[in-house]
Amino acid sequence: MGTTEAPILLGTREASILLGISRQRLLVLLAQGRVKDAEKNGRFWEIPVSESGMPVIIPARRGPQGIWRKKEPSDPKMIHVNQHKITGNKGKPPEEIEPVVSVKDGKRNDYGYNLYIPGPCLIVYKPYKPAPCGAHLWINTYHSVEFVDTEFNLDPVTARRPYKQISK
Repeated sequence: MGTTEAPILLGTREASILLGISRQRLLVLLAQGRVKDAEKNGRFWEIPVSESGMPVIIPARRGPQGIWRKKEPSDPKMIHVNQHKITGNKGKPPEEIEPVVSVKDGKRNDYGYNLYIPGPCLIVYKPYKPAPCGAHLWINTYHSVEFVDTEFNLDPVTARRPYKQISK
């Protein structure tokens, strides 16, 4: 006899990260009944994934086409600590210290000081085959990452803006 596997069920947070949309937008889609086979269990949603590993969103009949991801991202985000910036920051006053952590996601590159990685990640060390940026050691993850500090402070504060968007 063959065994049937239980479907993989996600919560709204995990499903929104996979789809690349905000949790609030996913809640609207759930309320409209546009997430295939999703069920509410008490206060929580249980969202199944398809064979492709993604929740299935039923397209609307009118309006603009949805911008959610149809498949899982193939390339991971690369988190890199820039050694040359660490060296360059030595002896600088706090207001002149440059961010040393960079997150490369496709063509996008954001900088900050402290980073939170909520999901699994992999530390990669390739001394004989460095990354295109020249790094030999970096962290790969498929999950969203958040900069906790994008401005250097002796007393850390929470800031959620990419370094590029901070006016100097």
